[in-house]
Amino acid sequence: MSASKIRLAYERHQERQRCLDLSSQLLELITHIQQHRGATLAILGGDEFFETRLAAIKPRVLESLQGVQQLRGNFLNNHTWENLCAEWFTVNYHWRQDNAFHNFELHTHLIQQLLRAFKDFNDSEMFQNLDKSNTSLAKLALCDFPELMETGAQIRGIGTHCLASGNRDKVFVDRLGYLCRYFSRSTEHLDAIHDMDSLLLDIEPWKDVQIRWSQVEKHISEDFQGKGELSADTFFNDLSLLVFQTKLCTKLCFKQLRSTTDNDLDQWIRHSSYRTTKSAH
Repeated sequence: MSASKIRLAYERHQERQRCLDLSSQLLELITHIQQHRGATLAILGGDEFFETRLAAIKPRVLESLQGVQQLRGNFLNNHTWENLCAEWFTVNYHWRQDNAFHNFELHTHLIQQLLRAFKDFNDSEMFQNLDKSNTSLAKLALCDFPELMETGAQIRGIGTHCLASGNRDKVFVDRLGYLCRYFSRSTEHLDAIHDMDSLLLDIEPWKDVQIRWSQVEKHISEDFQGKGELSADTFFNDLSLLVFQTKLCTKLCFKQLRSTTDNDLDQWIRHSSYRTTKSAH
C-alpha cells in the first residue's frame, strides 16, 4: 500500500477524532435547546414554575454554543453557523410572543438543522471508510439515536404543554399520538436491523431506553384518556430521564467510534504486523 494512501487514511482518522469532539458538543447543544423548548412550552401553557428552570437552561445553551464555535473548524461553514445562531436568537428572544405550536415548530426547526449536520458527518468519507460494523455504529451515533432522542424530547415538550395548560388541543394531541407511535416503531426497527448485543460494548443503556419507554407510554395512554393525574413537572422529569438514557446510547457510540480505524489504515497495520511476525520467525 502506498505511503500517500496511508497518509490519507491517517488524516481521515485525525479528522474523525475532531469531528467526534464537535459532535459531542453539538449533542450537548441539542440537549439544552430541547430543554428550552420544553420549558417555554410549559410557561406558555401557564405553568410559571418553569420560569426557574428556563433561567438555568439559557446559560447552558450559550456555553454550548461557545463550545461549538471553538470546535466547528471546517465542519460547519460560516453561513450554516450564522443561520444556526440567528435561529437561536429568534427562539430565545421572541418565544413569549408566539403561540405554543409556533414556538414548538421554531425550536424543532433549529434542532433539525443541528441533526442535519450529524447526518452530513455520517455520509462523509470520515465514517463511510470504516468497516461494515463500524459504519452501522456511526449511523446509530449520528442518525438513529439522536433522532430517537429528539422524538422523546418532542413528546416531552408537547405533553408538558398539554398538562400545564389543562387543554387537549387537537393539533397537539394528534402530534403526541403520532410521536408515541413513531418512538415505538423506531425502537422495534433498530432492534430488527441491528444486533445490538454485538454492536454495543454496553447494552444496558439501550435496554434502559426500552424499559423506560414502556413505562412512559403507559402513563401517557392513561393520562390522555383521563385516567391519570400526572403533573407537568412530573411528566417533564420522567421524559427527561428517557431523553437522557437515549443520549447515553449516543455517547456510548461516540466513545466506541474513537477507537475505530479506516479500512486502509487497518489493513496496513495488519499487514505490517504480519510482516514483523514473519520476520521474527
